[in-house]
Order: sequence, then structure tokens, then C-alpha cells
Amino acid sequence: MLKGFHYTRQPTLEVLVGAVIFVAALITATFVVTARYDSGAAPASDAPGVWSIQNSGTDSNLNAVDFVDSQRGWAVGGNGTILHTSDAGQTWEAQNAGTQLELTSLDFQTATEGWVVGKLGLIIHTADAGQTWETQASQEITLGLNLASVTFTDSKAGLILTERGSGILRTVDGGETWVREFLSNTSIRSDMFFLNSNRGWIPFSGGGVFHTFDGGRSWELRSGASGATIGQQSIFFVDENNGWIAGSRGRSGDVSGGLQFSQFLTDGMVARTTDGGQTWERHDARTGRFLWDLAFLDAKRGWAIGSFGSIVYTTDGGVNWKSQVTGTDEILRGVAFTDSDTGWIVGDMGTILKFTGR
Repeated sequence: MLKGFHYTRQPTLEVLVGAVIFVAALITATFVVTARYDSGAAPASDAPGVWSIQNSGTDSNLNAVDFVDSQRGWAVGGNGTILHTSDAGQTWEAQNAGTQLELTSLDFQTATEGWVVGKLGLIIHTADAGQTWETQASQEITLGLNLASVTFTDSKAGLILTERGSGILRTVDGGETWVREFLSNTSIRSDMFFLNSNRGWIPFSGGGVFHTFDGGRSWELRSGASGATIGQQSIFFVDENNGWIAGSRGRSGDVSGGLQFSQFLTDGMVARTTDGGQTWERHDARTGRFLWDLAFLDAKRGWAIGSFGSIVYTTDGGVNWKSQVTGTDEILRGVAFTDSDTGWIVGDMGTILKFTGR
């Protein structure tokens, strides 16, 4: 009887329990993998190059990177972190910023002179390649505001973008003094781009883009990008006509001449203009990820980076995007190229990636 009850083709209790556990584990693993790597697109075999991880020597989050040539560059981030390399990233050396505040943006005009900005109105400057850094007085015009981006068009003329508020800061004497220029919108802003000493653009979270023809002394709203609610994180232009915005979020519906949302709230939003920012057209990367930064080599070739180690590239001006292998799932926040064969990305937990062209 007992032998008949335990018929050999019937599963035992232990087998049933094991099967349930296996199926549950399989479902859980599938869910996790799908949730974290849901971009859907496999890395393209025809990618223009490879990204390799470099040893940064820090676990602080890195927000921005800037190189003056293929060998010398800097990266900045949390806890007052400044890293410098003079050998194309083979080694990175920590520099003393004199602060523990988070550093958000940097711009080097030469191999020796550069500026870094950060939280609570911090502005620091170096004239010796970062061996020493000095605080530049903001004369209370920052009012403790967080500074999002800095750019200089030459050794004297520079602008700093605040995250909130109605103004930007402008200097014409290398940062010795700063004056406030006012915008007509107080939405959150995170980036600006200047093509030359006169022409520049600033996107903001409400969906609009400001444009200046006079180096930031006056700004006009390009209405072609207004009306759509999108998280505009980064902007980049290669000439007076061709530019791109990356970020996330949006809303459905017809926005006359503006940016339209039709995918997910983190759909790898990319918008493209071919008329200097008067009108914008969405060409989302469809990563399912927030995009933090982008950079283009010319009107055709460019990269966008974002959360969970996302890197996508385009060879047709941003109309179509393909994924690349990264080797990391950290948030990637800043990207810069010195030429078509050399580029860098920085991100959370001290992540630094170097691009080598094929």
C-alpha cells in the first residue's frame, strides 16, 4: 500500500516544494532583469567604438567632466571631489578644492585655467591646473542658490546658471566680479550651451528654451519648445542650426510647434532642432531610462547617457539610437569628447568610462 501510494511517477512533497521555489525564483529573476535592463535593444555590433572602465580612486558621485586635449582633463562631484588626469585617464589624482560642498559643473579654457561651481553659490577658480583653487566672491548675488552649470567663451567672459530663480551670473573679467542677468522664467534649469561668445541656449523644465544673441545680456524664449512639460537635463549644439536636448518626462497631446510626449515617463527623451531652436522634434532613444547628458561630434554622430549605465549613440543626427555596452549599472551624469576616437563619461560611485574609437 505504501509503495503504491508513493507511485514513482508522482512528485514527492520535497520535489513539489523545490519546484515551487524554483519557479518563484525564476519569476523574480525575470522581473528584476526586466526592470533593470528593459531597454529592449541589444548592444549594436556596428558600434563606432568601445567604452572601458577606468580607476578613479574614489567612490564619490561624479557629476561633470571636461578635457582640454586628449591627455589632460578634470572631473568633479560630491564631497568637493576634483580629479585630474594628465595621461588620458590611466591615472587620476585628487585635487584639494578647499570645500566639502557638492561640485556640479566645470569649464577649463586652457590646460592651466578653469572654473568649478557647486551648491550654495560656490565658485572656485584655478590658474595652475588645479594645484590650488581660490574662491571667487559672488558678492551675495547668488543668495545661497545652487549653481548648475558654468561656461566660459574666453579667459574673461563667462556665465553661470542657477538651478532656480530668475537670473544667471555673468562676468567679463575672468570672475573677479559677477553680475546678474534676468530671465523671464523661474523653472528649474540644469544646463546651458554656448556656441561662441554671443550665441547660447538654456532649456528649462517647463519645456521652453531661452536663446541669446549677445552673450547672455538679453534672452528670448523660443516658443517652439514651450507648452510641453518635459524634464530637460542637457543641451548641445554643433552649429547655429543643429542642436539636441536630452532628459525625460512629457505629456501627450498636440503642442503646436513644440515637443510632444508619446512614450513612457522615462523614455530616454531626446529632442532635435535644425533651425537654431525655433522648433523641436522628438526622437526618443526609448531606453526606458532618464538621460542625463549628451554630446555630439558633428550634425550626425552623437551619444546620450543616463541611469543604469545607459549609453546610446546615433549616426543620423539623433533620429535613431542604438545601445552600447557599458559594464556598469551606475547613473552616468557627464560626457565629453576631444575627438571622434576619444571620449569620457563620469557617473555615480566614482565611475569613469573612456571611449576608444575603432
